[in-house]
Amino acid sequence: MKVVSVREMKANWAEIERQVAQGETFEVLNRGKPSVRIVPAVPRKVLKWDDHLATALPSAGKTGAETVSLDREGRW
Repeated sequence: MKVVSVREMKANWAEIERQVAQGETFEVLNRGKPSVRIVPAVPRKVLKWDDHLATALPSAGKTGAETVSLDREGRW
């Protein structure tokens, strides 16, 4: 983990951003004290659900609005 001051972070943001994208972590000091940590973002997993209709609840002849209303049971 690399340590930079707020001033250094502002002056070199493009380079810091590039390094973070490559996996580097930075700790930012504000007046000599740790303020924030900048870490790489973790990509979100894409949910693949090929046959979602097979696991859906049966409608029992009700409309979508009726099903939602029954599910909420007067909560909204």
